[in-house]
Amino acid sequence: MTRPKDTLLFIDEVAGTTARLLLGEQAFTIPTQLLPKHSREGTWVTLTFAPAPAPADDAAAAALRRKLAEQDDGGDIKL
Repeated sequence: MTRPKDTLLFIDEVAGTTARLLLGEQAFTIPTQLLPKHSREGTWVTLTFAPAPAPADDAAAAALRRKLAEQDDGGDIKL
């Protein structure tokens, strides 16, 4: 199994329900509900990506994959 990948990010701005994070000079926005509790502007957070098993409900997973495929224009990922 693949090991998780940790990335250190800086919280540049929190505005309403979104937060702008910096990875070096690259900025991207995420929903604030993904941040750890008590996170605020000017703090550092670690983002961890790890492989996960598919959802147990195969019908729901298939429906989600169909929905995502319909919205995919085949271009680069936009953050």
